[in-house]
Amino acid sequence: MPVIKQKFDVNHPRPVVWDMLQDIPRVVGCVPGAALDGPLDGDKAKGRVTVKLGPVKANFGGEATISADRADWSAKIAGVGVDKSHASRAKGDVSYRLLSPQPGVTTVEVEVDYALSGSLAQVARGGIVEAVAEQICADFAANLEAEIAAEATPAAPQTPADPAAPPLAEAPRPVARASELNMVQIMLRVVRRKIARLFGRG
Repeated sequence: MPVIKQKFDVNHPRPVVWDMLQDIPRVVGCVPGAALDGPLDGDKAKGRVTVKLGPVKANFGGEATISADRADWSAKIAGVGVDKSHASRAKGDVSYRLLSPQPGVTTVEVEVDYALSGSLAQVARGGIVEAVAEQICADFAANLEAEIAAEATPAAPQTPADPAAPPLAEAPRPVARASELNMVQIMLRVVRRKIARLFGRG
């Protein structure tokens, strides 16, 4: 199977990032287009990823098996998804490891072995998958950072109606989550970033 390797930094200590990554519902919420289909069943999770390709929308439903080892700060997720409407199938093994290059910063190294079949495989050519994976990884990193920051930031006090009453705590605002993975928008963002880099080098 083809392999994609990505890495990103999170501005929080490794134990904090590790604990967040073990909270599967919150992690899934950080992945564009992903959603769970019910509670976890031991080390298994059922869910779906919605992918939009222009006017066509694919809905991959499937199951993933999750294993984690804090001893070496690593984990693996093996999953299979099927979109029955467009006869497409996706299979992938995701491995990640957390490194601590400096205090307060965690580097997440990710490796994905994947296989695609059906209509989606027809557009997964010429480095498109790698470019999309890079953008998804960047979006996930930003969402993860926001989730951890929201949990760590004390709630802002709210002025009560009665001036004599103590201030009310304001609930943290939830992180905005994409309901679908829009491939066209992602590719446009990738192209714009490459153009910016090109002119930056010039």
